[in-house]
Amino acid sequence: MTALTNQPINRPETWQRTEPNHESLASFSEHQWYRTAGFMLASLLQNAGYTQQAQLRILGEFAEIIAPHLGLPPGLGTRRWQSFMTDDHNPIELSWDFHTGSQQPTIRYSVEPVGLDAGSSSDPNNTKAPLLFKRSILKAFPHVDTELFEHFEKTFNSLWEEGLSEGHRSTIFWAFDLKEGQNTAKAYFFPGPVAQATSRSNLEVIHDAISSAPTWKSSDLKPLHTFIEFVDQHKELALEIEMLALDLIDSAQSRLKIYFRCRRTDFSTVRNIMSLGGSVDDLDDGLEKLRALWDSLLSTKGRPDDMPLPYNNHRTAGILFNVEFKVQSTAPKVKVYIPVRHYAKSDQQVIETVAGFLNDEATKLGQSDLTKKYTASYASCLYTVFNPYDLSSSLGVHTYIGCSVQNDGKLRVVTYFNPQQHKFHGDVYV
Repeated sequence: MTALTNQPINRPETWQRTEPNHESLASFSEHQWYRTAGFMLASLLQNAGYTQQAQLRILGEFAEIIAPHLGLPPGLGTRRWQSFMTDDHNPIELSWDFHTGSQQPTIRYSVEPVGLDAGSSSDPNNTKAPLLFKRSILKAFPHVDTELFEHFEKTFNSLWEEGLSEGHRSTIFWAFDLKEGQNTAKAYFFPGPVAQATSRSNLEVIHDAISSAPTWKSSDLKPLHTFIEFVDQHKELALEIEMLALDLIDSAQSRLKIYFRCRRTDFSTVRNIMSLGGSVDDLDDGLEKLRALWDSLLSTKGRPDDMPLPYNNHRTAGILFNVEFKVQSTAPKVKVYIPVRHYAKSDQQVIETVAGFLNDEATKLGQSDLTKKYTASYASCLYTVFNPYDLSSSLGVHTYIGCSVQNDGKLRVVTYFNPQQHKFHGDVYV
């Protein structure tokens, strides 16, 4: 892996062909976001094997739709909106979905729409950008199904009051899975303000919102009730319900996801939550693979399952999960997000661990060629974008490693990134 650290900068041709001009503060901000997050996005797309046509389309959409709604970039010396997207308030997170290592990766990103004057006296609660962003998305993607979105938007965003927050003031995130033909969109809502304003728990607000959604019946929501029962029966875990997400597709096919955090960091608790106390079956093989990756990422090999990670009181410490289900599905599915930015040794260690794990799993199945190709390109991409010294000596580029057990027992692995521009190679823009 270290042989990659001295390679020359390879600027994607598609990134240079798409780069926007700037003549004002607003367009300058867009330009800066394209030069930073857009550069990383272009590098991810190129290294993940997207066609040039798809790269140009995706980067064009990023430049025209996303970059104008990310607010002030870092380094302008002006107070920025304190986005909950990342720990240093960058309003964008990118990800590389390896799937189970045996197919081409999928690149995705999540954003919080932020206005240039968000947090100022003219827009103290960042209410302008989400509305403008939604209009841009619906214009760019006219076939997006908005029925559920409009229901949840009305439910969650109608009772925002000053001071009603849970350590942050973000109200909505958007995410995009990037496909060769067309992107798919997701939206994320925070129940905290409504819960506080109505003296209900976050989970009660989410349950009521889902139960009252158009076209759904209580009998459609068995997996939701399974999760609520688990939460009620395990109050000692003090699970913190963070947000609700949905796919912006036909409501019969849309996945709902409830994100929640647990401050307990021992693997026995992770195992219990992944199976929802035994309600989800056939996870043994996948959980053993998860334990192997967990041990390598967090240096816990040989330690008892009930030994916690080192204490960390950060707002985003602990272990993040989501529980996923569709209408009329019979069982929920749980995904764990390992917050490596709090508990790993360095970003370089994360790169090497993820690549090593996926390569080992592929070798066992005799499928190593394709996996090795993409784990090498993943590493190459990060060493192209970021300074190798920062990757080897610090954390923060990787935010989470997401893992979910698939029906065949394999582990799906997704790496999440914060495009921290102060760690970029100094000659990226030369």
